[in-house]
Amino acid sequence: MCARQLRAFVSGRGLSVWLFTAPGIDRAFELMKRYADRPMDFTDASLVVAAETIPTRRIFTFDRDDFATYRIRRGHRHLSFQIQ
Repeated sequence: MCARQLRAFVSGRGLSVWLFTAPGIDRAFELMKRYADRPMDFTDASLVVAAETIPTRRIFTFDRDDFATYRIRRGHRHLSFQIQ
């Protein structure tokens, strides 16, 4: 997906902005500790927390390898989208 297509997707409300709450930040650091062997960074953790909060299993990321490992609270893998 090129930048022009991504902009059209976002402008067409294909995704929305999610804001962290204090419990969400705590959950992100909990996940970072849990996946320390991977290691999970704050950006990845925030996507997992957002998926748990919304709730959804769809995550847009370029980091497909790591997201094959991460699990949301409900125990499911994420559905990631590969960018070509």
